[in-house]
Amino acid sequence: MAGRSDTEVAERLREAGLRVTRPRLAVVTALRAMGGHHTADEVHVHLARRNVGLPRTSVYNSLAVLAEVGVVLRADVGPGAVVYEVADTWHHHFVCRRCGAVSDVPCVVGERPCLTPDGEVGRVEEAQVIFRGVCRHCLGDDETPPEGRGERGER
Repeated sequence: MAGRSDTEVAERLREAGLRVTRPRLAVVTALRAMGGHHTADEVHVHLARRNVGLPRTSVYNSLAVLAEVGVVLRADVGPGAVVYEVADTWHHHFVCRRCGAVSDVPCVVGERPCLTPDGEVGRVEEAQVIFRGVCRHCLGDDETPPEGRGERGER
């Protein structure tokens, strides 16, 4: 989706029976420009710095809708921490417990949900795999895990 046009994003929204709105397109454009993984607040700040006057709630609502239709990926990276990125391929995430960096990890299956539960629990619509540990940058020569730091770490 990273290389797809606003026209293709609009088609995806219409296929889902949703309207194509200025806030939704602005949020996708912002995520493309920013690259990587970002919180809703980071997207809001990015838009504000470019004089795109969207209320914070519009950014949150747009991200929720865009994630629901698969235009963006939503990753729960820790208690109360969610990041978004433009959906180009289905993949998992690695979260560094020291610095909070989020990295993509290729999915060996390549489609979602790539895991199915044993037994009949209902219709699975999403399965996220979040790997947690210490990233290569933070490891350096020290392989001792950090103590007393939050899930997203300190930047």
